[in-house]
Amino acid sequence: MNSKNIALWDLDSTLIDTNLVFEEAQRNVIKRLSDELKNLNVEINPDEEEEMDLLRAVDYEGIKIRGHTRYDSAHQLPLSLLFIYLGKSKADNKYKAAWLANKGYPVTEEIGKEYIECLGKTPKKFPGIEDILEESAKKNYNVLFTEYFENRENQYKKITENGLEKYFDKVIMTEKKDELAIASAVEYSRLENKIEKGKNFKLIYIDDRSKYLEMMKRIYPFCTTINVLFNKKEIFRETSGKVDYIAKDIGELTDLIKNI
Repeated sequence: MNSKNIALWDLDSTLIDTNLVFEEAQRNVIKRLSDELKNLNVEINPDEEEEMDLLRAVDYEGIKIRGHTRYDSAHQLPLSLLFIYLGKSKADNKYKAAWLANKGYPVTEEIGKEYIECLGKTPKKFPGIEDILEESAKKNYNVLFTEYFENRENQYKKITENGLEKYFDKVIMTEKKDELAIASAVEYSRLENKIEKGKNFKLIYIDDRSKYLEMMKRIYPFCTTINVLFNKKEIFRETSGKVDYIAKDIGELTDLIKNI
């Protein structure tokens, strides 16, 4: 459709519940490590939320070091956690060091491979998200704007298996979301939507990461930004007050889309 409004939608943890897949995989990492460390009298409860918070914090530090979200080696995340968990053991330090040297790599490599395999599952769309997209499509030029993390085919699979492609006028994928990618997506959408350069138009950006919403606001100050936090908090701990709206559930997002 041609409309003087453009709505850019993120995919992961915005339209589909990617975090549910991550959580299942993350809890399995903690459980497997807790089983391995029982002989060292390290007690870890995989159901404790603080254990999940620790894992996510370690994961985020790894992302900052690597500069990307994918894993270079399967053992990276479980090995990082193992190092912290061994600190809880009262075993002799020489024994812990020997245990880590002899068992650490094979154990974490196996657990890491399970983790990556689990992450390969296709997440399901949030219940009720189709109604919101339909509502948005009535008055907006709907664009799906997503990173593909070196696996474009897998990202398309998430879209098609959830039947989401029919709600969008355009699907734009980028290897990395940065200011250039965001500006390119908006300008491409403006041209496709036949909005003349210099003409006013309404721009809405919906994403679960405020980092990207803030980038958009810097480039297009008139853009309305919505931070989707269906999982109560951002997994990358970036939530800020520099977004226009926060939607904590489907109902809140529906109301915002209707009224913008």
